[in-house]
Amino acid sequence: MVTLIGVVGTSPMVITEMMDELKKLGITVDKVVLLVTESQLVRTAFYALALDLRWSYGIEAEKIDLPFEDIKSQQDHDEFVRIAKRVIEEEKKKDRVVVSVAGGRKTMSVGMYKAAVESGVEEIYHVIAEEVPGTHMGPLSLLKEHATVDLESIYRGDVETPESLKTRIVEEFHRPYTVHLIKV
Repeated sequence: MVTLIGVVGTSPMVITEMMDELKKLGITVDKVVLLVTESQLVRTAFYALALDLRWSYGIEAEKIDLPFEDIKSQQDHDEFVRIAKRVIEEEKKKDRVVVSVAGGRKTMSVGMYKAAVESGVEEIYHVIAEEVPGTHMGPLSLLKEHATVDLESIYRGDVETPESLKTRIVEEFHRPYTVHLIKV
């Protein structure tokens, strides 16, 4: 089993881009564990990503709640690294772990890298997408046309997914861009 551990920010498609690129290397992700801040925008991004992981890969995302809305201090950063390291070490006991340093704040990328190295992870990756100007609407712009929809309720199964929303989410998370996977 392979577990991908990462951070969700406002560009959550870095997780699906990474999964697709890892698959090209023969690494199939079986489980995804994501660290998520208290920011409402980031939580919305998580649920959009979690729905796509369910629909496109048959994977249920595991959400690890971070105790802050954003990293704003040294204390927040240190807490992030502590939590990331704990999560990595717990998952390493069960599965092969791949860590994503794409997503979230730059400080989170550095913190995730630090946690992975200190935990002995050798498979640490970043992705860079070559975006075509004028073709990307923004990771959460797709929700504007469905502003009253609660993605968490859809994820829990309390609300039926509008087909147009499902189509937009899948399109957004599987854009036809050239993606470069970088092992760091």
